[in-house]
Amino acid sequence: MKHLVFTLITVSCSLLSAPLGAQESKPEEALPDDVVAMVGDIEIKLAAYKDFLWKRHGKRQLNQMIDHELVKQAAMEYGIPLDEAALQQAFDTRMEQNRKGRSLEDFRKSLREAGQTYEYLLENLRADLAHEQLLDQLVLATRVATDQRIQRAFDSKYGADGVKVRIRHVLVMPHFLRAEKIRAGAKPAEIDSAELKLQARAMADACLVELQAGADFPAMVEKYSHDQVSRQSQGELPSYRPGLYGPAFTAAVADQAVGQNSAVLESGAGYHIVQVIERKITQLEDVRASLVDEVMKAPATWQDREQVLAGLREAGEIKLW
Repeated sequence: MKHLVFTLITVSCSLLSAPLGAQESKPEEALPDDVVAMVGDIEIKLAAYKDFLWKRHGKRQLNQMIDHELVKQAAMEYGIPLDEAALQQAFDTRMEQNRKGRSLEDFRKSLREAGQTYEYLLENLRADLAHEQLLDQLVLATRVATDQRIQRAFDSKYGADGVKVRIRHVLVMPHFLRAEKIRAGAKPAEIDSAELKLQARAMADACLVELQAGADFPAMVEKYSHDQVSRQSQGELPSYRPGLYGPAFTAAVADQAVGQNSAVLESGAGYHIVQVIERKITQLEDVRASLVDEVMKAPATWQDREQVLAGLREAGEIKLW
């Protein structure tokens, strides 16, 4: 282990006036294993440094060490082995990310400057990755496919209560019109926001009139819509969920027949005309078996990990002084 050496140098007036070539630097000597620093002739021992850290930080990191031990013990009880190949792959990937293309020598130097050593980094990283792997396996081993978890998976995959809707819209935005005026040279303070809203509403009304006369919806998106994301897909929203753009928008979509155009709807974003492209209804019981399988195999989330750790802490016989 390399230690940092802090040296206090007293420089006399005669040395200050001496030529630079006359000041020869002494080779740096390695410190004893139980010494972490030298301040002049005073040694700072490793034991003293640990005592200093303990008094400053107390048990803050002890709980992390306890969590690692709890996970190791639980993994042994469940017969969960450490996958060394997967661990090595994760380790190599993380090390590559940490090095950021630097040479090993430059990486070691940056660690030393940060008060860390390369050897300790390797040891800590491997321990953390092993902990993460075992914890994720414990999540899967102890997971239960509850009704609540199945319902969440159902809503996520098939839409709220099994209703999945594809919609497209034309969106006319007063803020977009304001930006256009500024680009054209108008001063922001001189722009009338109320007038912009009226202009945007008038554009949406004109669009609706054209649609009612038989105009092609994608053509109206191209002509009127300011939503740059949905314009790339002829007005279709990437994913629709109830609540998007507010209650009036949600209610209109819920009651609207496929292929029908809505009235002009106002939201915080501007003025919409909505068309339902597809509405698919799925019954939970028809897909429950496949959802159970998906739920049980789904990767562990941070909420899953915290739940398992909380259970281990509560059940573990932990004593702190």
